[in-house]
Amino acid sequence: MFPLFLVVILCVVGHCTASERYFNALHFGTSNSDYVSFNPDMSAFQESLSVCAWIKRIYGSSYPTVLNYYPGSSSYLEILITANGYYTRVIGDSGLDNYRSRFTTPTGRWFHLCMTWAKSTTTSKLYLDGVLVGTDTTSSRSLYTGGQLWLGRTSSSYSSSSNFVFGGEVFNLNMFSEVLSDTEIKKAAQEGLCSRRLQDLESRVLKWEYILSQSKSGSVRETDTGCEKTVEVNRNLTSLLNETTVKLGDTEKELEIVSEALNDTEHTLNSTLKELAGTQVKLGTTEETLNSTLEELAGTQAKLGTTEETLNATLKELQTTEELLETEIAQHNETAEELETCSDKLFDTRSKLSAARKFENISRWDVLYTEPYYNRVFTDDLYNQLTTSWTMLRKLVGVNITDGVVSHFQKYHVESMCDVLGELSTGWEMLRQFVGVGMTDGLVDHFIEAHDGSECENNTES
Repeated sequence: MFPLFLVVILCVVGHCTASERYFNALHFGTSNSDYVSFNPDMSAFQESLSVCAWIKRIYGSSYPTVLNYYPGSSSYLEILITANGYYTRVIGDSGLDNYRSRFTTPTGRWFHLCMTWAKSTTTSKLYLDGVLVGTDTTSSRSLYTGGQLWLGRTSSSYSSSSNFVFGGEVFNLNMFSEVLSDTEIKKAAQEGLCSRRLQDLESRVLKWEYILSQSKSGSVRETDTGCEKTVEVNRNLTSLLNETTVKLGDTEKELEIVSEALNDTEHTLNSTLKELAGTQVKLGTTEETLNSTLEELAGTQAKLGTTEETLNATLKELQTTEELLETEIAQHNETAEELETCSDKLFDTRSKLSAARKFENISRWDVLYTEPYYNRVFTDDLYNQLTTSWTMLRKLVGVNITDGVVSHFQKYHVESMCDVLGELSTGWEMLRQFVGVGMTDGLVDHFIEAHDGSECENNTES
């Protein structure tokens, strides 16, 4: 409280700056001597204007005059505003006086008043606490200039009656060179006594801080409205709000990022859930396949068991077969040994025959030891073959019995001598078959004799 009280004291003695004094109101007493009067330049308001102020009634006079612009005898009431609405005039027009019944704010409380006028539309309007309460049609003339502006009472040239004494407080009274919009007026009223919404408008020509700097008569004084603290608080709140807004903006961006991440996560989760659903279906199919495979494995195991039994039986059979083969091999070996023994005996026999030939001890009966006769059943055919062969040998008396002669008789063993001699009689070329045979007189005589076949006839008869 002390700093604020000090500001008030300094302002009373005239040491406040315009910015410090802006938040003060003017308090007017109940005497005709309580007023503020000066001569402003009103040329900016000739075609249009807006007057706005915060007003508080304290003393209940008949026509509590807040503002009176008096340009001279041509128009005593060029602009006149009273706190109870009895007079609300611009360029002398009295049409807005008809809305005095709308002034219902109790004594001792602040209310907001705005009055607008434009020559181009010949229209004036009255606003109370931001609400349009009255409209009037004015003349098309311009506002008179060169007059005197009075606050707290009417011009002394018009009236010095105490009925026009204000006896209240006024704050933030400004005059604008344009018609303010309904929205601007409404917001200024809604924001309250300490609103600075209209302060930065370029059309604010007659400013409250200028009015406060004018000379004050009687008991008029400046009073603190508390708006300085409020504005400071609002300023701090605004700064805090701006910071909060920035932080909220950053938070919104972060939330957007988080939201996008959540959306991506949700999308991924949905995709994962779909994949899981697909996987569950596949697992179900796989489980069925696995069960089927297990059944097949069980069947295969059963088959393997049967196969194992079959294999064991087969192994036993193979073992039996192996034993039989071993027996047969042993028998075969015995037979081979017997054959080898027989072969040895045959070889011995042949050796003996060869030795016998060498020593000329062979008899005609030894032929029976040869392969065609030995160990064979003696038949008529074999007998005839022997007798025929020996009969044929009679013709070879005197012939050297060589290997070639023997081979010759072996080749034609089953043939008669006449058939052989018949073949020989075909020509001398047949003699080539006896190459290596000793050609004696007896052999030659044999071929000559056999050539004409005469001997064959005798042999046949024999």
